[in-house]
Amino acid sequence: MRKGRKKNPLSWSSKILPGINLLLAAAIMLSYLAPVVSPKTTSIPALLGLIYPVLFILNLFFLIWWLIRLRWFFIIPLIALLIGWNVFLKHFGLGQDNIIQTNQNPLKVLSYNVRMFDVQNWRQGQEPVTRDSIMSFLNRENADIVCFQEFFHGEKNYFPTVEPFVDILMAGYIHTDFIISKGGNKHFGLATFSRFPIVNKGVIHFKGAVANSGIYSDVAVDGDTIRIFNVHLESVKFSSSDYKYVSELMGPGAGQTSSNSKIIFSKLKNAFYQRADQAKVVAGHIEQSPYPVILCGDFNDTPSSFAYHTISHGLQDAFLNSGFGLGSTYAGDVPFLRIDFILHGPEMLSSNYERYNVNFSDHYPISCFYYAIP
Repeated sequence: MRKGRKKNPLSWSSKILPGINLLLAAAIMLSYLAPVVSPKTTSIPALLGLIYPVLFILNLFFLIWWLIRLRWFFIIPLIALLIGWNVFLKHFGLGQDNIIQTNQNPLKVLSYNVRMFDVQNWRQGQEPVTRDSIMSFLNRENADIVCFQEFFHGEKNYFPTVEPFVDILMAGYIHTDFIISKGGNKHFGLATFSRFPIVNKGVIHFKGAVANSGIYSDVAVDGDTIRIFNVHLESVKFSSSDYKYVSELMGPGAGQTSSNSKIIFSKLKNAFYQRADQAKVVAGHIEQSPYPVILCGDFNDTPSSFAYHTISHGLQDAFLNSGFGLGSTYAGDVPFLRIDFILHGPEMLSSNYERYNVNFSDHYPISCFYYAIP
């Protein structure tokens, strides 16, 4: 009886893996177009840009895989990764903190999407607990300017926040824009608290937006004026079931239904479209600013996005100046997203960027120190 041929254990990988690697290399290179191609032209780069960290890790895996096996195919992921090196540098902070020699007192700026202080009890606890925990946290951090997104304020003794935060932050100057008000005593929107005088205020309206807007506050600091932008761009509006589906995409149940995928992609595309327009509006206001700019905001989008590229043009990212690692700011079910930013103009230096690992919201607060260039 003839013996069967012994199968080559590498035959399967030799046939299948090169094809998978080519697809992943093509995907990551398409993602490099996301910052410069409007999602209104095509949303494919935007969708791939959203998962850039995943594509990077998968291509890096294949690079190491082929090198270990001494296969020439390592050239494919190597080229794909090298072409996008600048994209990688926008996602990964190297922790090179600026050493600033100055007698100036730094200006500490903090940005935080507080998710309405959990007033709707998403965390299944007592309503005031989240608000009071955030107050205690901010009291410790002692920031000079705090920009809140998804800020909630109640009147008539219902869940007040403005007055308590004035006391906690020792910030007597406030700028709020409540884009949603219900019942005359429930308000939702943006809030900027400052220890320095706010000498001028403005609101940035986004066409068709229901719960998103921007504000700017001209703050007088030691004889100079700085324009502080506080923006909240369009969210995807995922439901809890949507997040569950996304988190299970790599599990055994993935691919069993296409209806969830269609709903998710539809929500993503609509949000990309809205943010593209909103980013252009914000960029226009930044360009027209007569003062040095600091911008805080929840972009609901990553550094590989058209929105980030449009708004950050001509500005510096505080995280890239002194942050380290991926710097993820979204505390929800997708763990690698940096969607909250503090940007600033070239007239200032930033240092000591920090992301705080506190779980009072579905976002992490971020802060940094600012110095005027002598």
